[in-house]
Amino acid sequence: MYCINYVVQKGDTLYSISRHFNIGINAIMVANPLVNVYNMMIGEIICIPISVPSNNYSNFTSYLVEEGDTLGSILDQYGINLADLMQGNNLEEIFLLPGTTLNVPIVGEEE
Repeated sequence: MYCINYVVQKGDTLYSISRHFNIGINAIMVANPLVNVYNMMIGEIICIPISVPSNNYSNFTSYLVEEGDTLGSILDQYGINLADLMQGNNLEEIFLLPGTTLNVPIVGEEE
């Protein structure tokens, strides 16, 4: 399993984290067997499981992050998974700051 570390913030719930990363609640629970996901503490680090990159994209587009964007909304919009987005940007972590440009793989287009 591939994970990215996430630091629990004030107001986070298991549901809000799952929506932010566009991943099922059960997947987060399975990836964190020693964490009480029903009583997460601010500052606690949890594993957010991500899928293995597909590596089958030949075309990319640029996306300018706007205020209010979430990883989930970008992944849904382009129909990709988090691992592909991270690999396409050569990143260990993705911070969605307005004005940041991401390379987003294009699904369904072949050369």
